[in-house]
Amino acid sequence: MLYTTFGNTGLEISRLGFGGMRFECPSDTEGMAEVVLHAFRRGVTYFDTAPEYCDDQSETIVGMAVQEMKKSGRPFYISTKTMASSPDDIRRQCESSLSRLNVDCIDFYHVWCLVKPEDLPKRKRAGALAAFQKLKEEKLIRHISVSTHLEHQHVADMLDEGEGLFESMLIGINVQNYHLRCAGVWAAAERGMAVVTMNTLGGGVLTDHQDRFLSVLRDSDTSMVEAALRFNLSLSGVTTALIGCRNREDVDAAVEAVEIFKPLNEAAIEEISDTMRRQYKEYCTQCGYCSGCPEHVPVVRLMETYNLSMLNGMDDALKHLRYHWNTPDVRKALESCTQCRQCEEVCTQQLPILERFAELKAAHEAGLKG
Repeated sequence: MLYTTFGNTGLEISRLGFGGMRFECPSDTEGMAEVVLHAFRRGVTYFDTAPEYCDDQSETIVGMAVQEMKKSGRPFYISTKTMASSPDDIRRQCESSLSRLNVDCIDFYHVWCLVKPEDLPKRKRAGALAAFQKLKEEKLIRHISVSTHLEHQHVADMLDEGEGLFESMLIGINVQNYHLRCAGVWAAAERGMAVVTMNTLGGGVLTDHQDRFLSVLRDSDTSMVEAALRFNLSLSGVTTALIGCRNREDVDAAVEAVEIFKPLNEAAIEEISDTMRRQYKEYCTQCGYCSGCPEHVPVVRLMETYNLSMLNGMDDALKHLRYHWNTPDVRKALESCTQCRQCEEVCTQQLPILERFAELKAAHEAGLKG
């Protein structure tokens, strides 16, 4: 395993981080805790989780592993998050996370889900940052962190709004959206912050359709996991890259990719990014931030369906929607949509979601006529 200094914290942390968002069977908490332990035994020391991940089981799973990890005497670091704004809610969520994670202090506690420029100023006015400082003073958290999908200058503005409190940043970046988020990585690094990347595999799009993204692979790459990790870990300013691990096999693939890591030079990074911008920029990474539709439109599954339409054609995509998601009629899935555009406002990739809904609906109707 490779290790590096984690920003200005002085901590030595693994360059591969365990993402606790994609356990293949969250109800099997003991079995999934063994997956976490497997990563720890293979040298991973950074473990990211959050309330609500994996049917609200992720923190519990990681906490079960923590009980065993403590016995080793070796260092490990826990990262979790809160979207709360009020000091009371932040404290309540922090205490809940501490209990579920079986720790007395959370190593990296994130101001979570900053997807619009106004998000942090609103939470700051509500007392969120002061609440985080209080938790740190009470030694309930060690480092104040921030998690974001903002782009370009908005990231630097957000960090300035944080008034120097943030010691690390979690940001969604990969070969698909590098051009949108690279400036944010640099802004954090310039401030001495550690930078952890999420969505390294594009929400599974890259690995599920490796044959469609061959331009990402270099001659020496044996898998898309290796190529995607090499891209992210080669980026100037990136400290650690998360991989959402479903099982032990995912852990092994990620660890082995990092163990043979050879960085790309800047020219190769730009070449890959330019190719992706031209060919693949429109794929939804399934981050899920659009899932809170007030009218309960299944935005995420419809966007996944649109991904499949680009990869395999609309006929296959609509079949997937019918048989995998039990949604045979796109019109019914969309009938409650008011076109309020809330989903587009929170979209981390700024995709034209309503246009895609219209295309899916039109394809469905054309199929009925045909």
